[in-house]
Parts: sequence; C-alpha cells; structure tokens
Amino acid sequence: MQYTRDLLRQLANFGPGDALVLSIYLDMRPHGASPAIRPSQVMLTDRFRQIEKTLLPRGAVLDNFRIDANRVQHFLDEHAEPWLQGVAIFACTSRQLFEVIETGVPFENQVALEPVPDLFQLARLVDEQETAVVALVDTNTTRLFVTRSGFLEEVAGPDDSSFGYRQRNTGGLNHKQYQRRVQNQREEFAREAASALEKLVTQEGARRVILAGDAVAIPLLHRALSPQLEPLIHEEILRLDIRTPRHEVSREIAPILAQVEEEESHARADQLVEAVREQGLGVIGQQETRDSLEHGQADVLVLAEEAPLDDQERNDLVRLATLSGAEVDLVTGHEIFQQMGGVGALLRYRPSWV
Repeated sequence: MQYTRDLLRQLANFGPGDALVLSIYLDMRPHGASPAIRPSQVMLTDRFRQIEKTLLPRGAVLDNFRIDANRVQHFLDEHAEPWLQGVAIFACTSRQLFEVIETGVPFENQVALEPVPDLFQLARLVDEQETAVVALVDTNTTRLFVTRSGFLEEVAGPDDSSFGYRQRNTGGLNHKQYQRRVQNQREEFAREAASALEKLVTQEGARRVILAGDAVAIPLLHRALSPQLEPLIHEEILRLDIRTPRHEVSREIAPILAQVEEEESHARADQLVEAVREQGLGVIGQQETRDSLEHGQADVLVLAEEAPLDDQERNDLVRLATLSGAEVDLVTGHEIFQQMGGVGALLRYRPSWV
C-alpha cells in the first residue's frame, strides 16, 4: 500500500499543463456467460471512441491521446492477469507518465481525459484497503499473511516439527516434567511467532492485526506480543485450522476488515460532528473545508460518499488534501454527517476565522 500512497502524492503534484492526463479505473471482474469478456474493456473501447471524437480533427492533443490509448490497450491485452479484480491506469505520454495499480478489489468503471489526474478512487483504495497482517497459528506453526491493495499474500513464518509440542500422559513425575517441557517449548515458539509478526507489521506499516488459530496457541501468542501492538489487534479471534487455504483465509477476514473500516470512518465522522458542535477543531461545508486545506490547517478530509459533489469538486478536495499531507477518510451511511452536507475536515489548529 505504500506504493499506492506514494503514487497518490506523485499524481497530486501533477499540476495542469499543456497536455491532458488519461485516468482510467476498471472493474476487471468477468460477467455473464463469457468469462473471457470483461464488460469494462468494452466500455473502455467505447469511451476511447467518444473522447477521440471530441479531439478531432487533428493536433498534438489527439496524437498524444492515441498513443496513450494504444499503450493502455496493449497493457490490458498483454499484461493484465485474469485474476485481477481492478486496474487503475494513469497515462500522459508527453509528460512521461504511465502508472498502473493492480488490485484485488474492483473499481467503479471510469475513463477521463483531464488537465490533472482523477484521484478520488485511488484515495478510496488507500482509505478502505489499509494494510493488515493476519497470523494463523497453532503451537508449532505460524502462517503470516499481509493484505496489499485488496490481495492477501502469504509470507514465511516460524515453523517447527510437531514433536515435543504435544502433551501426552506418561504418568508420575516424568509426566509432570514432560508437560512442563512441552509448555516451555510452546511458549518459546509463541515468542518466536510474536517476533516475526511484529517485524512484519513494522515492515509493512500495517494498521490492523487479526489473530487466527486454535484455542491453545492464540492466548500464548497474545501474551507474547508487545503492548505497542495491542491497539492494532482486532478483538475478534478467528478459529481456523492451520491448513486453511489462503483463499478461505481471505474470505474469512474480508467482512472483519470491512466492518473495522466502517466503524473507524463513522468514528471520524462522529468526531467531526462533535468538533463542529463545540466550535472546536472541525469545519463543515465545501468552501470552509477547501479553505482549511489550502491553508494547511486540515488534518483529515472527511467526505461522505453521498455528498452532492461533482467529479471535479471531489477530485479538487482530494488533491488539496494529498498536497497538504491531510488524510482522506470516506464515510458511508452516516446520517447526521450527510445532513450537514457530507464535506468537512478535522483540523490541526483552530482557523483564524472562528
């Protein structure tokens, strides 16, 4: 996800010039009886024809558009993998721009040729697909997974032979010594697993951690984790077998991550409503929000998905937020925030006009 964040910042700095930028978001999922045919690519061809007609009869803008359109089509024909759910492409040949984001979640189909890149759906990807790490454990095996742009990828984790980790009834003093040795080995392995998990969280910049596994291993792992990791750990523990296939792990964690994202976004909207009510560190309204972004006062741009904004207004706010270092938090289904207009910002400090 760090690459996506970096690209968002790079594109936000891509100011208007003589050339136009092609911004493309595609839902790459197949539909209907012909899975090889993706409706988004039919739509893309139609949009290319429509845009080309607006640039006729001829000129540098048309020539550059045709180069970019051909390059996009070549990428989709030759390099787009069949398992992709979404693709975002930004192209402007005269300014040496051609960037691709491949995702495990679909975008809304959109093709635009504009003076600056359209950033809204890219910002939504960053907001909704926060990097998460999943640890699936038993007493002698740790499988680690990390989410990246909607994909779940498995990385190597500590693994040991099951010999010496199983409790057996050997009888008498030998039994107690054996059980103690087994417990010590399990605790030592849990510490190794915790170390690997924390290293991965730091390496990936993960903001969420989900623990999964059996009833014996999870408490051992949880106790071995540092207090600094505790705020990231989701309270729900998944009971999964250590041999659970990756795609099933992905299916199990998807609703959890979606729920966490919704809860956090609603909490942000609640915080904004409270700040505005108390005349504190919050502003509401499109112009007030824009002013706070332009002055570098905004810490978080909060946008309702239902806000009555056109594409350009929405893109301008996201671009200003990215340039000023403000986060972008998209909120769905928050009734009070919608009634207030659905556009606001949490502030770093109180504006001078308050």
